[in-house]
Amino acid sequence: MVSTGQRSHAGVEETRGKILAAARELFERNGTRGTTTREVAERAGVNEATLFRHFGSKRALLDAMREQACGVDEFRAFLAGLPGDDFAADLRAIAYFIVDSMIGKRGMMCVSLAEDAAGTDDAPEWRGPSQIHQDLGSYFAAKAQAGLVRGEPAFAARYFMGMFFSYVVGRKLWNSAVPDRATLDGIVDLFLNGVSA
Repeated sequence: MVSTGQRSHAGVEETRGKILAAARELFERNGTRGTTTREVAERAGVNEATLFRHFGSKRALLDAMREQACGVDEFRAFLAGLPGDDFAADLRAIAYFIVDSMIGKRGMMCVSLAEDAAGTDDAPEWRGPSQIHQDLGSYFAAKAQAGLVRGEPAFAARYFMGMFFSYVVGRKLWNSAVPDRATLDGIVDLFLNGVSA
């Protein structure tokens, strides 16, 4: 076999994946300001030039890492797979999915919130949550057309996501290390009482 010096697409994606995983681990543990690109490269098992070839800058690496962490495609697939015959049951399933996803990404959420709080002009926009909000808004719009939801679907989506974001962020305040399904069900019930037609 003759080598052309070009890496396969799978090899490129594998290297990107290693760099993103290393960045996420280090950024979650040390923060973005407490982590250098050299440390990320070493953790990923590549040299720093490779990191910059894939991402261009530390800021672009953070942006890519945040987008990857959102799981937009997984959320879309989840919404598409809902049975759709019981709105309340579907909302409970969405709530469980959202909370489990947020808990799994809590460290990344903290990194993002810290970046936002730092107020740097070059902080990247985190597009993933906006896309998930749009997808959930479309879900609520379809339910509104079916006569199951009243009010503005985009607002309903923002409110629904916001309730569970608050739950995940505030869990430690309520001494709830593990998601309590009864609490999540109660939140869904309160939501349904406000938007049900």
